[in-house]
Amino acid sequence: MSNGSGGFKRMLVGLPQGLADQAAVETAVQLAELLRIELLATFIADSTLRALAEFPAVRELRTWGQQWHPLEPTRISQELERAASIARWRFAESVKNRTVKTSFDVVAGADAISSLIRPDDIVAIIEPAHPGERITRQFIGLVHAAFATAAGILVVPRQVVRMTGPIMVFVADPEDPTIRVALEIAAAFKEALIVLTRSAVLLPPELHTDAKRFGVHLEQAAFSGPAAGGSALRLSARTKERLRVVPRSELPEDALRLFSMLGGVPLLAIEPERVERAVKRTAKREQRGGR
Repeated sequence: MSNGSGGFKRMLVGLPQGLADQAAVETAVQLAELLRIELLATFIADSTLRALAEFPAVRELRTWGQQWHPLEPTRISQELERAASIARWRFAESVKNRTVKTSFDVVAGADAISSLIRPDDIVAIIEPAHPGERITRQFIGLVHAAFATAAGILVVPRQVVRMTGPIMVFVADPEDPTIRVALEIAAAFKEALIVLTRSAVLLPPELHTDAKRFGVHLEQAAFSGPAAGGSALRLSARTKERLRVVPRSELPEDALRLFSMLGGVPLLAIEPERVERAVKRTAKREQRGGR
């Protein structure tokens, strides 16, 4: 993985239904730009809501007035279109001064987003501003599609506490290839790299050599407990990192629990082996096509 992007080709951002903190979107945009990968923003306008509104017996409880009302197909369509327009405008504002290649898609439902995700993608999941959005079909579908397909998952808190600071990577094994990806990210951000391992075994000498070549200050420390919480987070409170990087194996089984563990710091979970396989498949296809 020496192409400067950790082997990733694109980042797919699932834009929230509500108004997320703009810094959360900026975090994903900045990472895509520095890694020199394409940025695809998606907004899920769930078509099942329109279909549901066609049933006369279906009612909704409106917060204002605390009364039940029938769903109105025209109003539902207008609200979805308005929400998509707002998401498009806010995304355009985030990228207007950036050099990253971008596109914006409105997809009809949670199932459709699975067809957009490639194995060598990073999928950015932004914490919803409203807790109720976490249980919507759109959001759960995005999370499941990302965990099933993508090699990289960027989990962004609703409020990002800082936009500068070192990159911190948590690994059980000093030979874990996740460290290499984190090193390339640190080089792109022009930040230091802190490597936390569960053992006192020193990092490979070639890693120090590469860090010097990239101009990255490299540190190593030991920790115990889960990478997304516990002693590792207590340590990171002192180091003031801007991004945490972990292998996918370090994520909890309940992906939605991640938001309570972030502490305002984005978390990038990667599966380097999946990226390597995708890169090799792409190279083989290109070789066959060139013959």
